[in-house]
Amino acid sequence: MLNDLNLELQGKDKTVVNMISSVNAFKRKLQHLSSKLQRHDLGNFQNLASELETQRKACAQLDIAHYTEQIGTIVSEFNRRFQDFALLEPVATFMCYPFREDVEVDSLASKIATLFHLNSSGVEDEILTLQADIQLKARAHGQQLWNLLTEEKYPNMRTCATFLTALFGSTYLCESAFSHMKIIKSKNRSTMADDHLEVCLRMATSSYCPDYATLADSCQCRSSE
Repeated sequence: MLNDLNLELQGKDKTVVNMISSVNAFKRKLQHLSSKLQRHDLGNFQNLASELETQRKACAQLDIAHYTEQIGTIVSEFNRRFQDFALLEPVATFMCYPFREDVEVDSLASKIATLFHLNSSGVEDEILTLQADIQLKARAHGQQLWNLLTEEKYPNMRTCATFLTALFGSTYLCESAFSHMKIIKSKNRSTMADDHLEVCLRMATSSYCPDYATLADSCQCRSSE
């Protein structure tokens, strides 16, 4: 399970929202396993069940407290290591779907203002305006929603969405950049300038694909005389 989580937290286009979801799902799975152990249900513990069968022991003879304690320790350690995710989760939940009717505007605005150094009253006003915007509700489709918000009407909400999207949830991109840089800056490319290196790294670590058709149309062709 830990290996699966480790792989899930890596890769391109992983935002902090994806990582919060993955970590929360992992903790819930651990709690579910702990509750099944307390019921002496070994359906998810095939190796443990096989060992009991080999030793010809009943499930009731198993030291359940020892295993549930180990799982509890892992959950506590995850809570400690990912406590920043707990602070971001209410904001991330709102930014994924801002039209929920059970949003506590005062509390949410205070958290957004504290996290991203914004004006709390301005954030409150924009949250209330956004939730009452019928046109935006009809056109709400994930991250595309925030591109519809104008800078003049929703400056704080746009800033919050930008900061939240730009947050690094892991060191994957940094490690990937260093790995690509070692390959790009070889002894055979000693004349490479910093500008070229930056462009090469951006291409290697980003999934951005240029609009070649638009670029070609914008070029003015010279007719041969």
